[in-house]
Amino acid sequence: TARAMASEDTATLSFGPGKDQASSSKQLLDELLDEPAERFERRIQRAKKKEYSNRSVEDWTKHGVAHSGLVERLRSTIPDTVERCDASEITEEEFRERFERKNVPALIAGLDRDWPARSQWTIERLLRDYGSERFKVGEDDDGYAVYVKMRHYLRYLLTTKDDSPLYIFDSSFAEREGTRGLRHDYSLPKFFTDDLFKLVGERRRPPYRWLVIGPERSGSYIHIDPLGTSAWNALLHGHKCWALLPNSVPKEVVQPPKHPGGREAVAWFANVYPRLLEAAEPSHRPLTAIQRPGETMFVPGGWWHVVLNLDTAVAVTQNFCSRSNFESVWLRTRKSRPKMSAKLAEQLRQLHPELHARTRELQDVQPSCSSSSSSSSSGIVEHAAPPGEKQASESQEAVRTLVAICAHEASSASRTTARSSSACEASHSEGGAPRPS
Repeated sequence: TARAMASEDTATLSFGPGKDQASSSKQLLDELLDEPAERFERRIQRAKKKEYSNRSVEDWTKHGVAHSGLVERLRSTIPDTVERCDASEITEEEFRERFERKNVPALIAGLDRDWPARSQWTIERLLRDYGSERFKVGEDDDGYAVYVKMRHYLRYLLTTKDDSPLYIFDSSFAEREGTRGLRHDYSLPKFFTDDLFKLVGERRRPPYRWLVIGPERSGSYIHIDPLGTSAWNALLHGHKCWALLPNSVPKEVVQPPKHPGGREAVAWFANVYPRLLEAAEPSHRPLTAIQRPGETMFVPGGWWHVVLNLDTAVAVTQNFCSRSNFESVWLRTRKSRPKMSAKLAEQLRQLHPELHARTRELQDVQPSCSSSSSSSSSGIVEHAAPPGEKQASESQEAVRTLVAICAHEASSASRTTARSSSACEASHSEGGAPRPS
């Protein structure tokens, strides 16, 4: 039954602060799970078909990832090599000097301490206040958004065994009448209030903030956020596995053209990550970390990053242009969004003449050729990038590869653990543009 399938996940999802709320949440979840399955399954299958029109029902579970042990092994063996800090122990200027100006990823604890979202974004509230509202879980072949009601999605989240499940990655939640109340449950973290794209207005700037909700095995395929923007990703519930590499690493290294499993985060961690761990070139070995609730990942502009949810995760993320990354963002914006860059230049002339002067000095400079594609499991984009291309070429070879990797990892667990403990500390955040991370 649906309730039996969801028994373990229900505990993960009932993240209310007190016993009364937890009891109420369980009652609402039980009612949801007891509803007839027909309508729920029909709506979910329709969304899947829109997002991946060439996948059959069987294709969603054909690799058996839910039973492969991959997530459990990642949880226990991923090296913690992203630098961490506590927001209460570092000033804004120290953060800019230590991480942002040096283009170094970081995991920051405590930036969300005062957010109502920490206690308000419970399953009870999502069901009670937003159960009938639709949230984006992907795009169809023509680029149109695919939406699912929250109540249908939560039931799917609790019961799915899909290899790479659908993922809420919604960039317009703060504008829609029925969901904009969520925007009042969090505020900009103190380290990331400097966002020059605010100057062009909400209508002109590209998508830049996302509500992100997904079950175990969902995530964002490896990508670089658009326009050279940096991103922050604040995790409220659950755990995310991150891997990050500088943009000096060639695309063919981080996105092998024909690796098994297609462009899915879970396939990347199964097939590409093990190779990069053993890469002869040190810069090709990713920084990795498991992000915990209450931590915010800072992803500097230009960094490759891939994110996999290790359990049910709820996060909010934004992309931004600050003074620290202004030059690289300006060059890309000028090239790909001339009308927006003209508006930005005019605003800078009036409000920040020193930056406007810099745009004139950069008049003959061209942006470097670093890629900025974004993609995520279920064809979404986590953070501020436009929904990435969907390539669902998943061959049967992925099954054999996953099984082989599982066997290899089991036999080499002790070596992995040793490597894990000797790795230097670092941290990463689920940027703010590319698909569901």
